[in-house]
Amino acid sequence: MLLSGRRVASNMAAMFANPLRFVPLALALVALQPRWARGDEDNKTILAEEVLELAYSPDNLRQSFEGFLDPALDAMKKDGMPDAARDEVKKAFTEWFDQEVKWTEIKPRLVQLYSKDFSEEELVALLKFLQKPEGQKVMAKLPLVMQDGALVGQQYFISKQDSLNAKLAPIVAKYKGKGP
Repeated sequence: MLLSGRRVASNMAAMFANPLRFVPLALALVALQPRWARGDEDNKTILAEEVLELAYSPDNLRQSFEGFLDPALDAMKKDGMPDAARDEVKKAFTEWFDQEVKWTEIKPRLVQLYSKDFSEEELVALLKFLQKPEGQKVMAKLPLVMQDGALVGQQYFISKQDSLNAKLAPIVAKYKGKGP
């Protein structure tokens, strides 16, 4: 049904006669707009916080902790630590983590780190990437990849340890017993 020009003009005049009726819509649009685009706080800090919310979480913090704890305990076991001691040490570390490590305490420090290490443009790009399925997959896999990478690196350097010891032996022998 086509509206006459007069009727359209009348409807438009009625719409704008009460501008307060648009306040809820305007507030909703502002709320939907990303905080970093509103300029109501330091943009880099806000962007860093939003990136961190997508990139890291309390679960990631725990996974990172466990990812470094288990290989360290495995190395201690290889050096002769009994299984019972390994289990007790792991339990002590885990209890300590659960009682002492608080996401609310470390999160502001991580936000500050992201703000310092990345420009505003880089944070925007990171945020856009992390909002995509590929970005979420990277963040889900990254702790495991880093853990596996650390293990690969550790094994590689151990395989090269004999040649390093050969280079260090004459230096140690030269200074052995001579003091500081």
